[in-house]
Amino acid sequence: MNELLAVQNIKRYFKGKNKTIFKAIDGISFILHKGEVISFVGPNGAGKTTLIRSISGYLVPTNGEIEIMGLNLAQKPREARQKMGVVFGGDRGFYNSASAYDNLAFFARLLNVKEKDIKNNVLNALEIVNLLDVKDKYVGSFSKGMMQRLHIARGLVNQPEILMLDEPTAGLDVESVYTVRELIKSLKEAGHGIILTSHDMADIETLADTIHLIGGGKLVFSGNNDQIKEFAGVDANTSLEKAYLAIAPKLKRGL
Repeated sequence: MNELLAVQNIKRYFKGKNKTIFKAIDGISFILHKGEVISFVGPNGAGKTTLIRSISGYLVPTNGEIEIMGLNLAQKPREARQKMGVVFGGDRGFYNSASAYDNLAFFARLLNVKEKDIKNNVLNALEIVNLLDVKDKYVGSFSKGMMQRLHIARGLVNQPEILMLDEPTAGLDVESVYTVRELIKSLKEAGHGIILTSHDMADIETLADTIHLIGGGKLVFSGNNDQIKEFAGVDANTSLEKAYLAIAPKLKRGL
């Protein structure tokens, strides 16, 4: 199946003061395909976080449908979520006094991985992120770069088709950023569909096949790097960061 995730006309409204309605996301649709990396870009308050939480099942949309490999998220949430790995990253989230293997085995059980499959899934995830040789070391001894790769391994331990990567290179040194980016490329080549969020435009410019611009809760424009630059009205040799800065004021007004 080439189509992994289909989001159709998603809306999420919140009640504000005096019973006013705030439209956090207002009719967003998109498709994620196998072997594709997509990113959502927009100013603070544009609706990115609400959208990501809705896709991952942490928020229930007011309207619209989300299908994960043909499974309706609202109707079959448990089965649909099993197809997805969510990676938040950061310095927390693991037991520092336990080994990398034991940490992943614990989270595999939380993700309802069958007991007979846990060892194979954990070792496979560690091998993918190149941490198999340190599987018995305490996580508390890991560098930031190793910790970030372990977070990605945690997202892979239930062998999902879709990965949601939130700020995967935040706080890393140059060498670690390169390592994580190459890892994401290899996951894409292996057929995973990846949703990437990052404040580092270099991550998005390097990794994303499709960039979705969001403003005022709406999808304003979608395209690759060159198409985004053309939409922003800048030269093709301009960095994606500068292209975004050129269009950001319009996004804030919610085109």
